[in-house]
Amino acid sequence: MNGDNRYRPPAAEVEDIAVSEVVDVHQHDRATSDIEDFVRIATCGTPTEAHLLRGVLEAAGLTPHVADANIVQANTWMTQAVGGVRVLVPASEAEAARRVVEEFHAGAYELEGEEPRPVAFRALPSPVFSPDKAVLLGFLLTPAFAAGVHIANASLVGDATRRTGQWIWLALLSAMTIAGAVVMQRLAPGPLILFRTSFVMSFITLVWYFAAGQEQSKTFLATYGPRYQKKSLVKPALMAAAALLAVGHVLNEFE
Repeated sequence: MNGDNRYRPPAAEVEDIAVSEVVDVHQHDRATSDIEDFVRIATCGTPTEAHLLRGVLEAAGLTPHVADANIVQANTWMTQAVGGVRVLVPASEAEAARRVVEEFHAGAYELEGEEPRPVAFRALPSPVFSPDKAVLLGFLLTPAFAAGVHIANASLVGDATRRTGQWIWLALLSAMTIAGAVVMQRLAPGPLILFRTSFVMSFITLVWYFAAGQEQSKTFLATYGPRYQKKSLVKPALMAAAALLAVGHVLNEFE
């Protein structure tokens, strides 16, 4: 007797425990390997459209999921920024899901007497800038920047229906930006005066967007779909930022 009264299981029991642990590890690895990656098979402009497509896929025996619906539902003006509402399926179901989606868009699931759905969106004559991203940049680069991007988009697609109103808004927003910069220069001068003015005028930017700018986003979504071809705003934004900084330095020198 060595005085150690701790229980020591028989060797056979120890072996059974070890085997059980090995089996559990293998089962965990197998369950982990069964988790599939999801792939996007459709992008919709609204949560309603995405859930409708999800129901069609479920009726076909598939297991779809809808992503980004809550973001778009709560912030419709961010639809372009997040890329629409995505419909996802496991990778193993992707091919079957695409066939179902094609049949759905071709009208295979239409009820008798139901109006036919449009088969496809129109093609853009030229890539355009994202109207919603332009508005977000307008919070930093003045609302006139966002309005100018919207006018450029109208020219790219050949839309002259609201051209006069867009130019009026651009002139009004530019005048308000200049007036705001004058006031800001008196209160807190500095080379970043126009950037600070843009931030202070964020409310004006939102008013313009919901009063006039949002219409372009809705038109693009309805006409060309949520995945229409977009141009990068990096170059215009950098040029605008450089111009605002230069003007700020000039104003600061004359102060």
